[in-house]
Amino acid sequence: MKFLIIGLGNFGRTLAEELTDRGHDVIGVDLDRHRIEEIKDRISVAYIMDATEQTALQALPLDEMDCVIVAVGQSMEHSLRAVASLKALSVKKIYSRALDRMHESILKAMDIDKIFIPECYAARIFAGKLSDSTFDDMQ
Repeated sequence: MKFLIIGLGNFGRTLAEELTDRGHDVIGVDLDRHRIEEIKDRISVAYIMDATEQTALQALPLDEMDCVIVAVGQSMEHSLRAVASLKALSVKKIYSRALDRMHESILKAMDIDKIFIPECYAARIFAGKLSDSTFDDMQ
C-alpha cells in the first residue's frame, strides 16, 4: 500500500518507519528540515513542505495514495488546516491524529475516515500489559 504521512514527529516518524518495515511505500511530509533529514533514507520519499497550504499539497501524488495520515501532534490549527486542504483536494481516504477530545469532535464534523488519539490507545495497551502477570518480562 501507499501512505502519505503529514507530520514526522515522534508518532509520525515511528508510524512511517513501521509501515516501511512492513513493506509499504511511505511518503513523509514535514516543515522541519531536521526531521526530514532524519528519516529521508528510511522511507520512499520525504518532502519539506507546509502541509497547511493547499497549493503545496497539490504537488504531491495524492491520487496515488491509499491513505493520507495527518499525524501533526503540536498544533490543532495546523492539523485542521491540513485536513481541510486534503478534503478540498478530494483525497479519498484521510486518517488524522487528534490531540484531545475537542480536536476529535471537530475532525468528526469534517467527516474524515478515521480519527485516533495515540496516547489513549497506547494507555489502553499499557494498562493491559500492567494487568498481565507476565508484565515484568515485557521488553
